[in-house]
Amino acid sequence: MKDHFASLETEKVGGRIKKNSDPVSLLVRNFIEEHDVISSILKRNNKNITKAIGKFTSTFSAGGSIYFLGAGTSGRIGVLEAAECPPTFGTSPDKIIAIMAGGRSAVFKSKEGAEDSSLESIKDLRIKKFSKNDLLIGISASGRSEYVLSAIKYAKKIKAETIFISCNHLTKKVSALDLELNVGSEFVAGSTRLKSGTVTKNVLNIITTVSMIKLEKIYNNLMIDIVPSTKKLRARSIRNLSLLLHIDEKLSGSLLEDSKWSIRVAIIIYKMKIPYQKAKSLSKKISIVELLDAK
Repeated sequence: MKDHFASLETEKVGGRIKKNSDPVSLLVRNFIEEHDVISSILKRNNKNITKAIGKFTSTFSAGGSIYFLGAGTSGRIGVLEAAECPPTFGTSPDKIIAIMAGGRSAVFKSKEGAEDSSLESIKDLRIKKFSKNDLLIGISASGRSEYVLSAIKYAKKIKAETIFISCNHLTKKVSALDLELNVGSEFVAGSTRLKSGTVTKNVLNIITTVSMIKLEKIYNNLMIDIVPSTKKLRARSIRNLSLLLHIDEKLSGSLLEDSKWSIRVAIIIYKMKIPYQKAKSLSKKISIVELLDAK
């Protein structure tokens, strides 16, 4: 079999591990130094990350959904990002969706060959009802995953927005917006769960978080649309509302009870002096930022 991957930077053998007998403290130090490059990679991609946020927010605002699609580690990172958005930002599970090569079971146990399929990803997108109104963010550390590349081609064909994230140099344009997070050789040659995985998670964190700020789901560093499904999240809801309205936590808790634990609705009730039903109906129509900024 011809090796089509030998030229990839992430497949090359670096020099951080000299020999297995190296002291643990040296290996740890070298590992940490290996990851120092991530900050510079993110800075180099500032403009493209900013453009990605523009595509994310415009799609979301227009009622479309955002799909993270990948195989192996790249797919699992997409799954993690999508799973964390509903409880953190109050987004609907059908608005930010992850598709993993090999399906749900592949999240926990690798399925060999899943990333090499050029047909399964198209099938998966169709099952999820991906449309021209949606945004596809394809993730492939190698930049060569057929599962991801074919999905991008399909999305472009139906005129949907596309973003492609890779940790290697791309020889040709893949999507409407390509992010090349060139990490170089990995600490362990070819193990893209290392620098590649870390920088990819960082980029997705930036894209989703800044997008949610611009979509008014965060105000002055505080989450507005928390889903209070745990004691910790209920406590955070009370604390955040107290800070947002400059009121004590007793009143904050009472307002949240009245608003059925919606910080957004509680703000409207307090600021506009209106009952729950009216506040709820207004909650998707008015700007919370403008309401909180008003003197």
